[in-house]
Amino acid sequence: MTYKWKPGSRINIPAQEAGERLETLQKQYGHLTPQIVVEDARDSQSVFHPAFEWDDVKAAEEYRLEQARYILRHLIVVRQETEKPQEIRAFVVVKEEEQDRQWYAPTLSVLTEPELRRQVLERALRELEAFRRKYKELVELAEVLAAAEHVLTMRQQILVG
Repeated sequence: MTYKWKPGSRINIPAQEAGERLETLQKQYGHLTPQIVVEDARDSQSVFHPAFEWDDVKAAEEYRLEQARYILRHLIVVRQETEKPQEIRAFVVVKEEEQDRQWYAPTLSVLTEPELRRQVLERALRELEAFRRKYKELVELAEVLAAAEHVLTMRQQILVG
């Protein structure tokens, strides 16, 4: 089997070696869990070792940052101004290309700014494409995947408005 990382992945280990090691671990344990991978990675000779932060102070800070991201991704706002209350994400990620930085901004504000709205729409289309690729083998989702394919072929018209 041939392995490679998804486009945009920031994993700094060879995909083929990682995939083959995961196959070995799957056979050894009969299943895979993140705990199994971390335990394997503790060995400095493991292909996974360089993919992890082993400085506990740095790792703890990174985990706290991930917890903060989780909070920002999961908070919703309930809009009461419509006939039926509508729940939407409170914050979304936006990017400043020139500075190569990103931050979270209130969704309702982002949707009123054309450039930021375009960013959110582009991300949604990328996620739709990823969903389509991930589940293309499931015939039970054929109608949904056909609709996704239609939207993706209309991508340019959607982005222009």
